[in-house]
Amino acid sequence: MPYLLSCYYLDEPLDEPELQFVGQVLIGPWARFPSRASALTQKRVPAVLPLPDENGRYAQSREERAEGVRANLRHAGIRTDSGRQVVWVMPRDSDWDAIFQFAIREETGFAPFVAQRWFDESGARIRGTVRVVNTELLLRGL
Repeated sequence: MPYLLSCYYLDEPLDEPELQFVGQVLIGPWARFPSRASALTQKRVPAVLPLPDENGRYAQSREERAEGVRANLRHAGIRTDSGRQVVWVMPRDSDWDAIFQFAIREETGFAPFVAQRWFDESGARIRGTVRVVNTELLLRGL
């Protein structure tokens, strides 16, 4: 039965060309990672996040912060995606990206497809052309 594939983002949604590309990769008979979805729907995750101290450190561990952001994901509607893989649009901050990916896996039972558009290049974060990574397959070693 077809459904809308949820595409969660924290800081910036996919623009139209990126949305079309991700849709082509995940939806339809020629999809690279075929799903039963009929379309993508973007959902903003509230960005209410703790701030680091004056030294750039957090009082909580990554795991504790992941537990905290699960409420943000629930507010965005992730409970309706329990038991299926979703799309996560990688934010610029790689630390928060990893935390949210972990929290998404805890909420849905699956590591997300990641729409990656930020890359490390010589120690700097550079925005590039979007690509889709199936992190569930990576975790399984496939």
